[in-house]
Amino acid sequence: MRRILVLAATHVLTLGLGFGLGVYFLPILIAPDDPPVEQVQTAMDDATYRTTFRRDLKGSDAVHWAEGKVSVSAHQVAFAGKMGPGPDYKVYLVHQFVDNKADFLKIKANAQRIGEVRTFNRFLVDVPANVDVNEFTTVVVWCEHFSKFISAGQYRTPG
Repeated sequence: MRRILVLAATHVLTLGLGFGLGVYFLPILIAPDDPPVEQVQTAMDDATYRTTFRRDLKGSDAVHWAEGKVSVSAHQVAFAGKMGPGPDYKVYLVHQFVDNKADFLKIKANAQRIGEVRTFNRFLVDVPANVDVNEFTTVVVWCEHFSKFISAGQYRTPG
């Protein structure tokens, strides 16, 4: 009986570990190529606003984080840096700086989702024509599927 319990426990642990590793590595394996460095740099040079994603925000953790330079223009949000890989990342513009899941969920209904992120070193997200980036102050990356805060950067002060 003890042997059966040990075998069952080790199989369940192995299955759980395999699932966890799959969730982590699958986005890396299926990610498209990052946009070219030159294209991202051009977007950053042409941007009206600049900010950074920091790895040490209250809502970031060892798996859910981003760090690097972010630029915001009327047409694109560009990022150059590193981001912890994951599925279903979305880019939002919000009216006030948030640095964790609870605060983002409080204002998510008024947030403007502008696009998806499928790459983890650089990204370019087109701002929809009907969105005025001047109405917002902060760009947020959020994992929609797991409801996880990734990072945020305030690109202008409210006012």
